[in-house]
Amino acid sequence: MYGDLVKVEIPGNMLYLINKRHVADELFEARSAIYCSRPNFVMSGLSGWKNSIPTLPYGPRLRESRKLLKKGMGPAAVRTYHPYINREIPFFLHNMLREPERFVEHYNRNAARIALKIAYGYEGVTEDEKIIEGGVKAMGVFSATTVPGAWAVDTFPFLRYIPSWFPGAEFQRYAKRGKKITDEALDTPFYEVKRRMAKGTADGSFASMMLQSEKSDPGTEDIIKWCATGIFTGQFETTTATLSWFTLAMAKCPEVQKKSQGIIDKVVGRERLPEVSDRDSLPYIWAIMQEVLRWHPTITAVPHTAVADDEYHGYFVPAGTTVLANVWAIMHDESVYHDADRFIPERFCDEGAPDSLSVAFGFGRRICPGLAIAQIHVFVTIASILATFNIELARDSAGNVIEPTEDATSGVINFPKPFKVSITPRSPEAIELIKRSVEHSRTLPDKLEMYSE
Repeated sequence: MYGDLVKVEIPGNMLYLINKRHVADELFEARSAIYCSRPNFVMSGLSGWKNSIPTLPYGPRLRESRKLLKKGMGPAAVRTYHPYINREIPFFLHNMLREPERFVEHYNRNAARIALKIAYGYEGVTEDEKIIEGGVKAMGVFSATTVPGAWAVDTFPFLRYIPSWFPGAEFQRYAKRGKKITDEALDTPFYEVKRRMAKGTADGSFASMMLQSEKSDPGTEDIIKWCATGIFTGQFETTTATLSWFTLAMAKCPEVQKKSQGIIDKVVGRERLPEVSDRDSLPYIWAIMQEVLRWHPTITAVPHTAVADDEYHGYFVPAGTTVLANVWAIMHDESVYHDADRFIPERFCDEGAPDSLSVAFGFGRRICPGLAIAQIHVFVTIASILATFNIELARDSAGNVIEPTEDATSGVINFPKPFKVSITPRSPEAIELIKRSVEHSRTLPDKLEMYSE
């Protein structure tokens, strides 16, 4: 409504809103040295997330963190994780087969298992359930405390000094509860890795690899701990949100589902499941993933902060100003994506629309360090679901279609509100394929071949 770049002034603060992709590219990419920091997330810091990678201000700690993450999460390193991801997919499909109505839980569980394995070397079996539950709770705290403008203390930082017993200081009481949850989720798996390393029983993982290869001083160890937490907690929540929107899209767009299933049957066949290596042979499935992240992006707004004064087309941007990329507006720009509210994967594989992934995973020096594994994991999960299941709109007891809404929950991660769909096997052969694949996966090694770039 107000243009490509909008200046907003509120008491005690000023920010700019970016509503067009070209502006985000010009500022966050071409001038990434200036727009590389984050706002001061006071509430998030009070709740235990002060040193999380996504909220860190630009400086030595962030640079060191991203250097370590590149070693363990860069493209070459991620290729060594592909066999493990392929191994895990049949177990996920088998859970879907048994309890399809719990599809969101299965998405979360599968993503958490893979993230837990990469970050800490855990298999994600029964004894690790508490760790996964702790991570889910901690991400709930993170999501609630990093919503721009949601907490007065972020706008007026002096409020942080108000004691918790003071009238109106409920945010302090929330932060105290949140910090306890966050600290437990952060410390429990990391120190368990250290104990296993001391006993010589630790599996390969990002944490164990970095603890062996990097300096052993307390500062470096703390950075490794936060990087491992970022891999674990940052992976499963966003993946679950993306796959939930995918499920809704397939129920609402049966023609897309039918087309994609025909392509998978032709390229992969029905004798095996899709694998990570099929990515280049299935461009339409990759387009579906891109369209999911455009249609309902996992993160709808991305804040950057200028570290120096800047000028852009007559706008003066003082150092310290928050510049917010309105990802939702960028992804629904009708001049770039026609019929933006409709789910049309063909826009990416046939029409040459700009890649949505370069927006969905952030910009410049703050781009998501785990994007390589996130994309390939979502791709192979989507392909495997389409190969073996049909997703349809649910019906009530009278046989009437239950039309789901596209309403989202509140929070920094864009989750759909709970909805019902019907998920059924495509055929008896699909059921047998899942069962046969599970038995084969049980014979494969569950170790990760860790690689440092």
